[in-house]
Amino acid sequence: MKEKTNGFLLFLRRNVAYVVLALCILAIGLTVTFVLLSRDNKIDIDSEIPVIKPDEPDTPDTPDTPDTPDTPDTPDTPDTPDTPDEPVEPEEPVIETIKFIIPVENLTGMSDYSETPVFSSTLSRYSAHKAIDFYAAEGSKVFAVYGGTVESVTNDILKGYTIVINHGNGLKTTYNSLADGDKVVKGQKVSKGDVIGAVSVTNRQEYKDGAHIHFEVSENGVTIDPAKYMDISEK
Repeated sequence: MKEKTNGFLLFLRRNVAYVVLALCILAIGLTVTFVLLSRDNKIDIDSEIPVIKPDEPDTPDTPDTPDTPDTPDTPDTPDTPDTPDEPVEPEEPVIETIKFIIPVENLTGMSDYSETPVFSSTLSRYSAHKAIDFYAAEGSKVFAVYGGTVESVTNDILKGYTIVINHGNGLKTTYNSLADGDKVVKGQKVSKGDVIGAVSVTNRQEYKDGAHIHFEVSENGVTIDPAKYMDISEK
């Protein structure tokens, strides 16, 4: 056994250079092999470890471009409306002019309205005569001088049988020295020209003047000249 060991050592001494060279080559080979193995392992490791990337949001589908709507048909040009007639201004209410008629038929004469004293043959004194006396034969018809409502029918010892007609708006007419009768009654509607009585001499204050109608007109309670509402210039 000892001889084998000595022979090995002698071999090593004689071939030390080769042995060192062989060791160097072996070392180089191992080093290269190690390097290569390390590279391969790195590549495998890199390839085995997946890189997790955050999910990228899905790219939204590009919406389909809407179809271009059909161009609506151009509406027919509406008919030009007829030019309206010029607006008609409302007519102003027609205010009727009040005009009285003569209150008796077959007029034979009349006296004047007077606010100054005149002589009364019946009373034998002077006094104002705020009325017009219309003379006609006894029994002649007496007419309503204008439309209205009979306000009163009375029989006064001095003025005689008397009728008052209310024409509205404060206008009233009074007829006395009428013959007794029942031509009209209180509250009755009458029109211009309606017969309301007959001429007589029942007015005792004027009986010497003969048959006539004593005719008075008042506005809002004030006695006025009847000529304001009647044309007596040609009578």
